[in-house]
Amino acid sequence: MPVKNHRQEYLSRRRVLAATGVTGAAALAGCFGEDDDASDLLGGDFDEVDIDYPEDYEDEMNQAVPSGAVNPFNGEYIFNPYHHSWNSGDAQETMCEYLAVYNTEDGEFIPRVAENWEIDDETRLTTVEISDEYGWSDGTPVTAGDFVTALKLQAYMQMGLEKYVDPEDGIRLVDDHTFEIEPREDYVGLEEELWLNQWIETLLDVSETQFGPVVGEFENAESDDEIEDVQRDLVSLEPYWDQILVSGPFAFVEANEQYADQVPNQHHPIAQDFDFYLRHGMFEGEQGLKAGEVDWEHNDPTIEGLPDKYGEPPVSFSGQTFAIIFGRDDEYIRDYPAVRKALAYAVDMEHLVSVATPETPVDEYSAGIDIGYIEHFVEEDVLDAMPNYAPQDIDTAQALLEDVGFSYDDGAWYTPDDDEWTLHFPVGDWFRTASQIVSDNLSEFGIDMDHYVSEMPTWQSEHEANLDYDLTVHLNYGMARQYHAHADLYEEMYNPDRGILTERNLFGEEVEVPEVGNPDGDTVTISIPDALDGLATANDEDEAMEHATQLAWAHNQLLPAAMVHPWSEHYWVNAGDWDFDLESDAWLTSNRITHYLLEHGLSPQ
Repeated sequence: MPVKNHRQEYLSRRRVLAATGVTGAAALAGCFGEDDDASDLLGGDFDEVDIDYPEDYEDEMNQAVPSGAVNPFNGEYIFNPYHHSWNSGDAQETMCEYLAVYNTEDGEFIPRVAENWEIDDETRLTTVEISDEYGWSDGTPVTAGDFVTALKLQAYMQMGLEKYVDPEDGIRLVDDHTFEIEPREDYVGLEEELWLNQWIETLLDVSETQFGPVVGEFENAESDDEIEDVQRDLVSLEPYWDQILVSGPFAFVEANEQYADQVPNQHHPIAQDFDFYLRHGMFEGEQGLKAGEVDWEHNDPTIEGLPDKYGEPPVSFSGQTFAIIFGRDDEYIRDYPAVRKALAYAVDMEHLVSVATPETPVDEYSAGIDIGYIEHFVEEDVLDAMPNYAPQDIDTAQALLEDVGFSYDDGAWYTPDDDEWTLHFPVGDWFRTASQIVSDNLSEFGIDMDHYVSEMPTWQSEHEANLDYDLTVHLNYGMARQYHAHADLYEEMYNPDRGILTERNLFGEEVEVPEVGNPDGDTVTISIPDALDGLATANDEDEAMEHATQLAWAHNQLLPAAMVHPWSEHYWVNAGDWDFDLESDAWLTSNRITHYLLEHGLSPQ
């Protein structure tokens, strides 16, 4: 009997630190200093990795200059994925490989190191076979033991997998190229795609050789306190760029005050034939593009005045959504879906997207599921019936407010209590341009806007943590790297920072909405927990789609947040000096992985 309780516990890296006692300003700043216990965890300090590469690569190979300031000289980056300050950015794109990656157009996972996997229909016991063509930067082969190490540590570090899998017994090595992963007994009924999403996109950023001893420490721990000791030691490890094995297509071989070089990993099946190396740290994004000196750049779609050799940037989905999020402080926003809808209709989302993220599609559903893959989970006729809040519709916005009892006088809106309507709109500085457009639209509509922008850490601590806003904008309205309707919708309902059923309380566990697929139909009741559990334990695709469709419809009708556009990565490529197949499906993968440019034909002209 499949379990009917899927209340996942979220534990971020910051919360791991708090749980293990690594707290305070020093921890958050990365100021651990020397930690003998951390070094002892791996049997001593990290040694420099001996990498096989052509020593005269600067003379023998072409030079490629990615945009960005990635330079790990003098400890600038800590190459420990469990460290609180780990923020690998472009370095991760080039240095790490995946078991598989998701393709948003096909709704399927594309094998990378994995060759194939078989899932038992009844128990969900999964056998994964990996390729024998991949190797670490020192020439040792990538093995199933490396993935077992990565998966076990993900679970022991309480990063989500532990909910579904017992790290000690549920992740097992079969042989050098085969491992098994099996859910806990309570989760044998997980819907197959949801089960896959828990582990299939594992990023191979640790090796068994270097991090295997940590697994042993966890498995030898005899109490919660001892487990926390190992967690504390692991988050404190601080290996440098030349002390870590990498599984991806490029490895650092030089880092100095001016630049850092990565050469092709001679043991990576794609990279071993590359005839160019990467020189990082030469330019900062827009600066390098405008100078015409960088070969590719991602994540900024709004740059103007570029040399002709840079074409329009292709877009790939990242599995997150930019959204207008409604708070609980304003009673009318909190209690009336019509008011939330009116605010959405009053914003010109199409204009916002054209300014802030040109070429990105506008979300026409606002259904709680990323637009990149919603069609794989929601019935087509229901998608077609959903009200689209994206085209600005001032008349509808006005009618909705008046139906609730608002009045409009001399260019201003007044609440049913005859108070001028003022909305508190604090925003983190990642979204300065987009939020200004939202604020301007609502001001023009007649709402007094208390809009201001703070540095993102300030916004997070002062506003997000306390839900101190009437509305705000942010990402992560969805679950990056878990491309499944359940992950998106569950996050929306139970996220500890702003989940509807944990913090914001815009509605309860049972909601009343018009008949699914008919905005003018009779009212029906949907139990959100039951629908989520049904989605999680569906026996087949049709059953999963039925539950996802109900939840998406409820989101569209109740609008706890107005989803504006997928958070996408825009890639500018120097088409003047480099060949690349712009028609390839590299852009349809949800991860911004530099070696996808490479696999699909990037080469010097």
